[in-house]
Parts: sequence; structure tokens; C-alpha cells
Amino acid sequence: MCDTHGVIFKGRRWMNIWKEEYATDRPERSLQEALKGADCFIGVSVADALKEEDVKVMAKNPIIFAMANPNPEITPEAARRACPDAIIATGRSDYPN
Repeated sequence: MCDTHGVIFKGRRWMNIWKEEYATDRPERSLQEALKGADCFIGVSVADALKEEDVKVMAKNPIIFAMANPNPEITPEAARRACPDAIIATGRSDYPN
């Protein structure tokens, strides 16, 4: 699990009781590191948090839920450029979901 500071890990600053429950002891510290080989991205954060380069390092046929509104973490167009076989959904009704 990540937030705007990166991976939520044990011993990290910027923690609270809610994040502490999900803290990991894995070595990854950035969103980019955490996405390597990932099957799924579930974003409920901020616009443009996910870049095309990030999608390219995910597993084959990744599932991307870019739910930030009004602008998603990545647009479906950008995600498709990075990975044409990705399954993509957003929180916007004007995009095909």
C-alpha cells in the first residue's frame, strides 16, 4: 500500500494508526518500485500519480483502477499507450469502464 509519500512501511515517518495497520516490512519504498510485476493498481489518490513508465513495469494484462476525480491517476488513453492489454477503469462516467 502506498500514499503520497510512497510505500507505507514499518518504521516510516508520516504514519498514523490507520496506516500502521497496513505497514509492510518489504524493501520497496516508492510507488515505482512497488509496481514492478504488480497485477493490479487501485488508485484512490491524486491526479497523475501513475505514469506510463509505471504501467510498463507491471505484469502482463494489468488491472488499473484509476479512481481519483475529477482527474484520474492516469488517463485510460495513457494507460493504453503504455500497455494495450491493460484492463482499465476510472471513477468518471465519461470514460468507458
